Amino acid sequence: MSSKIQGYVWDACAVSGIKGTRLMVMVRLADYSSDEGTCYPGVKTISRQIGAGESTIRTALSELEAEGWLRRENRRNGNRNTSNMYHLNVETVSYTHLRAHETSLHL
Repeated sequence: MSSKIQGYVWDACAVSGIKGTRLMVMVRLADYSSDEGTCYPGVKTISRQIGAGESTIRTALSELEAEGWLRRENRRNGNRNTSNMYHLNVETVSYTHLRAHETSLHL
């Protein structure tokens, strides 16, 4: 778990208006991620933990990926698929986090 990434995600999502399921998905990914923003929880796991359907989680992941917040990498274990590898866009998240702090200092 990377508390640094998790803190950045909370601020970045707040500044960017990311709410609801997308926010919870980002926070769960950040909770699982390394300091580099890499993690691999399954959709079923995220679904169970935040109380949303699997299709809702997949939609949120697709939207976050399309907006540049993360990148998905398909993984395989022999002939079987396994959970995707997720790479949070640490540069976007940390830049938006810094922007949030600059804004709060000027208030």
